[in-house]
Amino acid sequence: MRAIPRALGIVAAAGTMLLAAAIPASATPSQANYTGDGFGSTSAQAKQSALNDALAQARAAGFSSTQCLQVGTAQAWPNNNRLTARGAKSAESAVIGPVTSWEGSAQLQCATQPAPGTVNLNRYNGPEHLSTTSAAPAGYYLEGSLGWISGSQVAGTTPLYECRAWGGTDTFSSLASNCEGQQFVTTLGYLYTAPPAGVATRVLRRCTVNGEHFDSNDLNCEGQNAEGVLGYTLD
Repeated sequence: MRAIPRALGIVAAAGTMLLAAAIPASATPSQANYTGDGFGSTSAQAKQSALNDALAQARAAGFSSTQCLQVGTAQAWPNNNRLTARGAKSAESAVIGPVTSWEGSAQLQCATQPAPGTVNLNRYNGPEHLSTTSAAPAGYYLEGSLGWISGSQVAGTTPLYECRAWGGTDTFSSLASNCEGQQFVTTLGYLYTAPPAGVATRVLRRCTVNGEHFDSNDLNCEGQNAEGVLGYTLD
């Protein structure tokens, strides 16, 4: 599966997983993003400081570290206090001497489990786009959550399967147990066939771009080709 253009990505860059899933206090928001800032004497220290800051914000809101995923990679750059103009046209070209101070930035996406027995369906990008309720393979980075689906069959749900095109790397989600004649990979969970009453939901649509499949909550498939609605996830 080829990579979808960055315009499709919820966020781009390789990321480290901190897998999610316990039920938090009722005051905790169902999903939120937190951006942390940090400083350090090295680039790595600044990135870790920024990640710690984002995590502290998430914890203050009621999330635990196991309910958060790092979005993309933490970034770091020389602290502006170490920069001097000296006629330079850009800050980057104006670093004088060894850099002894770095600034960092990192982002976390945190989500609660809306009901017991549900699992988070996340979309990743890498060698191709992948929707999964499990840890993504090496080389994939988180683009965002597509919502929560049931881990077991309950009233109003139907199985959602992960499939792969024979002889290729293109993975796709399907409602067909035979994967529409392609290779079965696993059962992801159980998707609502219609929005259940009294809870917030998202539509889950299957889309393609240049022959590659991806799933989206956008009815317009983020400007790409729509193949149809798969069902509904819990928000």
